[in-house]
Amino acid sequence: MKKIGILLTFFFILSLVSSLPARETEKNDLQELMNQILREKFDIILPQVMRENNVDMWIQVFREGNPDPLSSNLGSKSGVFIYTDRGGDRIERAVFGHTSDLIQECGAYDIIAKPKFSFPLTAFPEYRVPLGDFYRMGGTEWPGGPKTELDFRFKGVGKFVAERNPKRIAVNYLEKLGSPVLYEIPRLRSDGISYTDYNLLVKALGDKYTERIVSAEFVITDFLSRPVKSEIVLYKRIREKLAKSFERQFNSIIPGKTRFGDLDGPRSVVDKDGNRHGRNYILQRGDLICLAGGDQSGGDVDPDWEFGNFHEVIFVYGYILREGEIEPPPKIKRAWADVLKVRKILDKNIRSGRTAGETFEILKQKIEEAGYIYVNRQIFDTTQDPAITQVPLDLHAAAGIYPPRIGPLGPDWQREMKLPLNHHFYQEYWVFVPMPEWGEGKYLSIQLHDGVIATENGVEYFSPPPREIRLLK
Repeated sequence: MKKIGILLTFFFILSLVSSLPARETEKNDLQELMNQILREKFDIILPQVMRENNVDMWIQVFREGNPDPLSSNLGSKSGVFIYTDRGGDRIERAVFGHTSDLIQECGAYDIIAKPKFSFPLTAFPEYRVPLGDFYRMGGTEWPGGPKTELDFRFKGVGKFVAERNPKRIAVNYLEKLGSPVLYEIPRLRSDGISYTDYNLLVKALGDKYTERIVSAEFVITDFLSRPVKSEIVLYKRIREKLAKSFERQFNSIIPGKTRFGDLDGPRSVVDKDGNRHGRNYILQRGDLICLAGGDQSGGDVDPDWEFGNFHEVIFVYGYILREGEIEPPPKIKRAWADVLKVRKILDKNIRSGRTAGETFEILKQKIEEAGYIYVNRQIFDTTQDPAITQVPLDLHAAAGIYPPRIGPLGPDWQREMKLPLNHHFYQEYWVFVPMPEWGEGKYLSIQLHDGVIATENGVEYFSPPPREIRLLK
């Protein structure tokens, strides 16, 4: 028995070690895909958004510890990024200061400016490196001096800008596109530059070029909301991973034993009598389950999300069959039929080129014409006809700062924006189906959330959306 245990341990370690190269290859492939996205965004989208917004230089300033929605999109969480329109088909890309190694490896930047120094140091370093690397490179800690990072953060930036003589310089702060008032959690916005960095930038530029500074808010919003082909490939890859996760979770459910909160991304569960339960609930036959997979934009940066600032979230439903059942009960089938009808309305009537507000008005009209009641709040309205399904909408963008938004929430500027070609957004909607058989005022709520893109002909999915409720035995 002891020999068998040793052999099992050996084979377990062997399988673990043999899987490491595969995981490393997958990680490298993903990083190269994200590098390709960066290059394509700079080649295709960057010239569009700078010229449409009449900007010939865009300066984006990141500081460590101050998360910015564009950090993954530009390749680093810190640094001074400068994009200059010098004519032709290509925007010049430069980055100054303390940045990640990915900046060197991605192949997207023309100029990478880092002060150079030798080891061991004989003076205060102009550029920080991780302390462990510092020691491995032969560095020795020396007594401190009068200078700090602030003395070097914008070194060379003033001269660089003056040589290019831009007429309008976009900088990452908000001016018009503020956050919604008293709504949701604080979202990551394009208001990323700190007061300290702004003052340092102004000092580096001088009065002449400081007078040419404008907000980069529209440049950033447009840059985020226009995916390139390689992004579509990445979103499909995310969907494949989520599909495998859902399959694994549903297969793990044992009625009467599995706790709802033990599943990844538990969203909601409703029992056969219409009662909703929390994470500590033990799943039973007759339960309707909703699971959420992925990572949504906005809010805090999730360090465990391997896809950086490229987000995709989907909700899926499963039903645990009771003894003798081969399909969900009629009330759940009725609700799911409404889900599919509403989705068809959205798919057909959302197109690029219209504003979010125009699209919103069209959808409300089509929903009412289909025999449903459109409601502006994500709450079942007990004053409405108890026999008719109610539908609220919140079709918000998938980029980190919520560009065009089809729905009633958020400030008006989100509805005034046009949906760009291949606009990536979350098709988030609810159906509130009255269920008088559960009691007076009772209803079943089914919420869908799926990443899609808006084309000239309608909505397209990265992979087929949920078309049925998964049946669990």
